[in-house]
Amino acid sequence: MMEAVEKKPFEVTDAASAQWALEKIAEKRKEREMVEDQYQKMVARYEKWRAESLMKLDEDEAFFEGLLRPWAEAELAGSKKKSVMLPSGRVGFRAGSKTYMMGGEKVSATNADLLAFVRKDDADYIERKESVRWGDYKKTLNVMEDGRIVSVTGQIIPGMTVTEGEPSFYVEAE
Repeated sequence: MMEAVEKKPFEVTDAASAQWALEKIAEKRKEREMVEDQYQKMVARYEKWRAESLMKLDEDEAFFEGLLRPWAEAELAGSKKKSVMLPSGRVGFRAGSKTYMMGGEKVSATNADLLAFVRKDDADYIERKESVRWGDYKKTLNVMEDGRIVSVTGQIIPGMTVTEGEPSFYVEAE
């Protein structure tokens, strides 16, 4: 009877075996690039097909809507009704949305003229958002040996702690 030989898993033991492992990583990365390249080509082909198909469907839909609009206008002329029910759906007209303009611009929450007016007229509608510019503030902090955090003014910040992240391993294979 033959004895089963236990196969030992590969280990990096010297520069030559490390070099071999790096070559294998480089091969796998090239294979990954090839897979990604093929994937992108296939996606592009399907995206083109989808875009062309949807464009044709949109054109067909617009054509039929163009046929329905004059009929619906004539059907609803002189009526208080805004739509016509049919077995396959409804056609009609909705009120257009309002567009507010101020100072020659479409009004938005950040419009300077609107802000100035509302600040005087009814300041309850002005939003006040407070936040710390954390990225900037963090650069001014000092960490003491005992782990406490001290602000630039010398105040210890209660309840704040900091932990150092683990170093991350990287491989640069060429």
